[in-house]
Amino acid sequence: MTEPLSVAGLETAARDATGLTDFGPDTGWREGFERLVAAVGAMGPNDQLRQLATHNIVGQLSTRLRFVEDDRNHPEIAQQDVGDPLIVIGLPRTGTTITYDLLCLDPEARAPREWEWYIPWPPTKAATFDSDPRIAQVTAMYDNWLKHAPQLLDIQRFDCTQPGECNHGMQYHFASTNFPAELGVPDYADWLRTNEVPGQYVSHKRLLQNFQWKGPQGRWTLKSPQHLFDLPALLEAYPGAMLVWTHRDPGLTFSSLSSFIAGFLAAFGGDKDKAAIGRDVVDTWIAGMNRALSARADPRIDERIIDLAHKDVVVDPKGTIRRIYDRFGLRFSDEHGARIDRFLADNPAAKRMGKHKHTPEQYGIVVAEVRTRMADYYDRFGHLLGRPS
Repeated sequence: MTEPLSVAGLETAARDATGLTDFGPDTGWREGFERLVAAVGAMGPNDQLRQLATHNIVGQLSTRLRFVEDDRNHPEIAQQDVGDPLIVIGLPRTGTTITYDLLCLDPEARAPREWEWYIPWPPTKAATFDSDPRIAQVTAMYDNWLKHAPQLLDIQRFDCTQPGECNHGMQYHFASTNFPAELGVPDYADWLRTNEVPGQYVSHKRLLQNFQWKGPQGRWTLKSPQHLFDLPALLEAYPGAMLVWTHRDPGLTFSSLSSFIAGFLAAFGGDKDKAAIGRDVVDTWIAGMNRALSARADPRIDERIIDLAHKDVVVDPKGTIRRIYDRFGLRFSDEHGARIDRFLADNPAAKRMGKHKHTPEQYGIVVAEVRTRMADYYDRFGHLLGRPS
């Protein structure tokens, strides 16, 4: 039987693994860490999930220890200017991935790769950016997931050399939607969706500084729907950030996300209760969307956002990217346009089109209830969704 997780035991394991002892003055991550450990413990006996949680948490704590040590030895890392990022913040399954991929084709863009987010230490080096041994490590991790849940390939790509999402990086502050998606942990999910987590964007910025210190340079181009939960803190960290919000009827996209999470939980030996998965998806993302709408009452936040319809992203992807660039006064180069044309000619997503089957009913999602709970959202953005009949 696997030993129960404990805060002290996990911290000791990370110290033993690194030979380091100092977690630094930042304590904003501790509540999420303690909540996660308690939530895993509350789930009852599941040795596979406990082993996974132990491995991941020790790795995340070890990374925090190494960052504190790097800050002591290389104070110039945390003094870097990361500029004004361009950030895709739309709800999952609303065209965010294709939008992000096309933005990242800009020769002036710099996006964190998935392997960087998953194993951010040691600092990235430009000279080995395409041959870093962590690429093989993360690829092996993906292969293991797909061995247990091959249906995930019908939902999205699994190529860790591609641009990755910020919610992977939020794991190092123990404030990530990844934890419920991979481990279940309903108690943690409830805490995350009902609380603002202090200091998470301090950790987020420190990761970007780590990636650019010796790594490739460029305008940071980022993506995560999790940013919807705390737009004020995001813009406090990055006052000049340019935010791209893609829109699609949430009542119809929640089942897609539920199916995706069900695949992850299958890969990790987690909950197979589809109704519970659907309920958590609905509660989590309605909370995130409503918090983002409330934040937009501040004109300083609202003016940093461009709103796009999913249908426009699909019908005219290149024109949509031009609209984003025009909105924020960015230069759209001929080379960027040519790269988009080549990408669209062999779009990997097109090969998955129609393979991902799901319905709201499979996950206990009542579309009418979603529309009632999100009435303010439908009132404001219905013209981008196609009004429900």
